[in-house]
Amino acid sequence: MKPIANKLRSVLAIPVMLMISFVFVQETRSQDFVYHWGHPSPQGNQVYGIAFKDNLKGWAVTGCGSILETTDSGESWAIIRPGDSLCTDFYDILITNQGTLIVSGDQGTILRSIDEGASWSVMNLDGSGRLYDLTGIPGGGISAAGQNGMVMVSSDDGITWEDHGPGGTGYARHHLWKSADEAYVVGYDMFFRTLDGGVTWTEIQVPYVFGVNEVYFIDENTGYAVQDFGYWKTTDGGDQWSFTQQFSGIDYRFRTLILDELHWLSVTFGEGSELWETTDAGLNWTMIYDRNSAASACLVRNGDRIFFGTEIGDILYSDDEGASVVNTTENLAVFPSAPVTVIGSRADGTLFANNQPNSGTANQTFYQSDDNGESWYVPSQTPGLRWITDISFYGNQFGLAGSYQDIRYTHDGGNSWGSATLPADYRVVNFAMPASDRFFVGTYTIASGGGGNVYRSTDQGVTWSAVGGGLPANGLYLACVAFPDANHGYVSYDVNNVSFFYSTADGGLTWAPLTGVSINGFITDMCWLDASNGLVAVLGADAGVHRTSDGGLHWTKVSDTDVRHFSKGAGNSIGAVYPGFNGFTVSTDGGFNWTTYTVPFSSVSPGGTGSVHSIQAISGGYVLGGSSNRLVVAEEETATAVSGKPVPGEQPCIRILSVSPNPLIDKGMLKFQLERSCLLTATATDLNGNSTFLFRKDFPQGTHEIRLNSEQLAGKLNTGVCFLTLTSNGQSDTVKVIIF
Repeated sequence: MKPIANKLRSVLAIPVMLMISFVFVQETRSQDFVYHWGHPSPQGNQVYGIAFKDNLKGWAVTGCGSILETTDSGESWAIIRPGDSLCTDFYDILITNQGTLIVSGDQGTILRSIDEGASWSVMNLDGSGRLYDLTGIPGGGISAAGQNGMVMVSSDDGITWEDHGPGGTGYARHHLWKSADEAYVVGYDMFFRTLDGGVTWTEIQVPYVFGVNEVYFIDENTGYAVQDFGYWKTTDGGDQWSFTQQFSGIDYRFRTLILDELHWLSVTFGEGSELWETTDAGLNWTMIYDRNSAASACLVRNGDRIFFGTEIGDILYSDDEGASVVNTTENLAVFPSAPVTVIGSRADGTLFANNQPNSGTANQTFYQSDDNGESWYVPSQTPGLRWITDISFYGNQFGLAGSYQDIRYTHDGGNSWGSATLPADYRVVNFAMPASDRFFVGTYTIASGGGGNVYRSTDQGVTWSAVGGGLPANGLYLACVAFPDANHGYVSYDVNNVSFFYSTADGGLTWAPLTGVSINGFITDMCWLDASNGLVAVLGADAGVHRTSDGGLHWTKVSDTDVRHFSKGAGNSIGAVYPGFNGFTVSTDGGFNWTTYTVPFSSVSPGGTGSVHSIQAISGGYVLGGSSNRLVVAEEETATAVSGKPVPGEQPCIRILSVSPNPLIDKGMLKFQLERSCLLTATATDLNGNSTFLFRKDFPQGTHEIRLNSEQLAGKLNTGVCFLTLTSNGQSDTVKVIIF
């Protein structure tokens, strides 16, 4: 049995407001970075809700506010409304009888689209807090249940809403209308029933610890209310409920799909993203699929195909009731719940990243990206290390990866890796590579008495020897080494949580202590702009970022923000992260001033945030590694690669290569080329001015092909000549297409 104490739940209490108002807001938000998902693809946040219009077209909503669309029965998904750094979670999506899309989310957010997601109106229902669950009301109407015991009801297709809930401080996870009069709402600290359409509510008095996760009926009289480690059952239409405890098998059951009276499927939420099956109405369960992640929040059916999502961005489906499961998301990790802890870069911008499980002996996943982090793959050869501390390259050929006492070296840009080791008790802190014949590694030792050394390799990492030249033997605990140029270098080390320094001016042959210089706290990383100007990340008594302008003789604290790792960008730009914090910190003036930016990583549970663990500067921004196996590109808004805005003398970003066949009969292919990564919008317009939205999606630089369906176009446009346009922030290209 999984420990109850480890149960993952997030409950946010917001005071009840007596007045409910409707405020429509603009979608534009000011931020300094635009975020593009690198891995997984198309995004990696919790998938909370999925809904289908018909056999082909459907939508999904995620943590941090992304909306995805499929037009091929869920085989592939594209982001049509990206989230942002404000990270407003979207929890459910519903298609009304009129075909309107309704999305519910944090802070009373309701989104409404009458054009299948091409545009959205946004409102906030004051006082309703998180709106977690959407459902239809028999006979017409829709409702949204959430925090503060609110059940918001709309009878005009989601235009206006009023509260019909029981009130209180509870947080609804699920609700059900059996009829226009009878409804149930369940969740944390709540299990209520109404028989008069929400005018009055009766609390169903059942003891529970973590709350009730869902409620459903398989016929007029037989119903179930599910909680962790058990369920409540009624056989008289909801008047009386009896409890059955289940401390084995399915523990954290969250959503159930009724195939028939006895045959059900269920997904779990909390300590496993699993699919379970019962053929005896819930008495016994068998696990038929395990994603090896933490949570699934939704389980829906579209025809014969079932869908469920996970907290790591997966949208999974099965055509055979769970006997086989297909993941429509590109997620390469062997251990998907682990964070991406280290990112390194070659001189040409090729990136390497490491996904690291935090316990056990599970394999790590080692990634490579050849397009500035926009897409990733697992190379044929990897270092084969767990707990990688640092990845560094000198030029494009020579590279190092270190873990504990193990060092892997490459002389061919990462195509193959050789093996070297330090003494068994010495562990890698970081690498410095000032010249092709001088690689350094800072270490610490776990041997009795502590200490550490700086080691040097003169054969590109094949062999290593301890550095003398004035450095004390085994006297450098947590030695951190850095070289701003080929000759000048610095080593920091810790003595009882006070940091001291050595420096060299001859490429590391001789070293001298910086006498009288110390910082209270231990240094986790250094970043030097030149031989005089440098930064250190300090934890402990005087935590924050400290800066020197005289080669380390004097240090000034320039930021109280905790950081552990730096990454030097172009010019005076520097990025920094503190692993586990939901954000990264950037300086554009050489470290004097810092600004913190949040990252659109959601958490497992509603209302929380994911965390950033690693950073690597790239041209025009940073690549960020996060919890749950996530990699995101944070590109500066002013960067040409993101904005797509025309620059005098610059080649166009977008070029349509072909539509084949043309005339377009049945199915065809749109082929286009991008000079840089773009958030691309595609529309089609006929000669009468009728227009239809096709897709909105992030694409990396390169040549791409997208499937076209003439029936889909003909259903919205007049047949004959139409114009297909691709647009990205001020640039566009159009091609004439004939449809039948």
